[in-house]
Amino acid sequence: MSFASAPLVPLLVRAADALAAAMPMAAIGFTFADGTSMTCMARDAPVVEITAGPDDPFSRLGRVGLAEKSGDGYRITWNATRLKSLPPAVHDFVFFHECAHATVPTENELEANCAGLKAMRAAGRAGPAVENRLKAMFPNNPYWNATFACADRPAP
Repeated sequence: MSFASAPLVPLLVRAADALAAAMPMAAIGFTFADGTSMTCMARDAPVVEITAGPDDPFSRLGRVGLAEKSGDGYRITWNATRLKSLPPAVHDFVFFHECAHATVPTENELEANCAGLKAMRAAGRAGPAVENRLKAMFPNNPYWNATFACADRPAP
């Protein structure tokens, strides 16, 4: 009898399916609103991304994403429901913001916004049209005004 036909295999498959359903999905790479993807790299290593489902405690916090230290590197946890609800420009920007927390590294939100916008521009995913949509979503917002001012400053 081969292993594939052993009675244990269906039990193992059901156990693996149950475990996968109970745990957040881990992946490397973020899918942008246009369906393309990119991997956040910090210190020459990919940042693991975890997608929390609607029943995950992280999702109940109401946050879109969170970058945090994990062992020797970083991981980003995404709230799948909140992420899907964002307008495309914000959806894509959030990746660069959370990735900046790991790549700079920083816990400062404005610094992550600034570095994230610069990285988004460098990746060719921002420009006048995208940035005007972001500005229109956050008009006269001091935090966002500071983000654009910082990102517009020339590098030292």
